[in-house]
Amino acid sequence: MERKVIIILMLPFLLSWHWFEPAAKKNREGIKAYQEGKYEEALERFLNAKGINADLAALKNNTASALYRMKKYNEALEEFSQIDPEKAGIPKAEFYYNLGNSFYRMNKFDKAVESFKKSLIENSIDMDAKKNFELALKKLQEQKQKQKQDKKQDKDQEKEKEKEKEKEKQQPPPQQQQKEKEKKHQNIMQYLNQNEKKQMEKKKRRIGIVRKEKDW
Repeated sequence: MERKVIIILMLPFLLSWHWFEPAAKKNREGIKAYQEGKYEEALERFLNAKGINADLAALKNNTASALYRMKKYNEALEEFSQIDPEKAGIPKAEFYYNLGNSFYRMNKFDKAVESFKKSLIENSIDMDAKKNFELALKKLQEQKQKQKQDKKQDKDQEKEKEKEKEKEKQQPPPQQQQKEKEKKHQNIMQYLNQNEKKQMEKKKRRIGIVRKEKDW
């Protein structure tokens, strides 16, 4: 997915700076630290240089590159997005490649696809950009498919909720349900009482018959 992120060296003669100008010195220190894999130290140097001259696109690019290596993709993307590669003198193929990687890491696959496409327009034989373009395109298709599934699931859940609401509407209100329960209970008690009375009457009849049989 990744390759070495390009670092733009600020050339003093292009910027009309002296070699001992503070921002240029901090930038060179940052590039050295970056090349040694000391990305936190590199970021500190780049930020110090930006404190002196915040508008330089080269510094924004270098800061973004260090942030990206530190996996601070959101911050890196913010820096990259502020750069005009033409004005900064950054090769467009490399710039859009780095931008595409940042978008990819943020799960913004549609923008990643567009960035890799722009990188390939500038350099059509770049196999890394081609592979990343295909990978981002695949992720974008999967993302869209998942969104469709989620949307369908949401609709199904809404339908179930509507069904439940319809059932609730058809059911009597709680007070009426309570009255119906009480009525059923009264009916059952009434039935049991009547049945008990019938049983008692049958017993009395049996006792009366027995007594008459003995009274002769």
